[in-house]
Amino acid sequence: MRSAHGIVTANDHIDSEYDARVLDRLTDLDTRAQIVCAHLSAALPRFRRYGLRLADALARARAGEPDYVATDTSSYHTVWFQLHEDLLVTLGIPRF
Repeated sequence: MRSAHGIVTANDHIDSEYDARVLDRLTDLDTRAQIVCAHLSAALPRFRRYGLRLADALARARAGEPDYVATDTSSYHTVWFQLHEDLLVTLGIPRF
């Protein structure tokens, strides 16, 4: 999704500069997410897979596969959501 002239619309990936900015922001996020995943992995090794999967999704998106940002079942968004769900279950926090 993206906002064009105040209207939210699906990203058609025609604007490569916009997509590049999104990928730059996602790369910055991933740098921080990898640190968190490393800390989580030190306590519970199963969390290592999330860092690997996030990195793979980002690499694929940067290589020209935009579906790996939020559309594909292995997208960054999907893996992030799965990490979030795993953390909630691990911590015993109910999802309302």
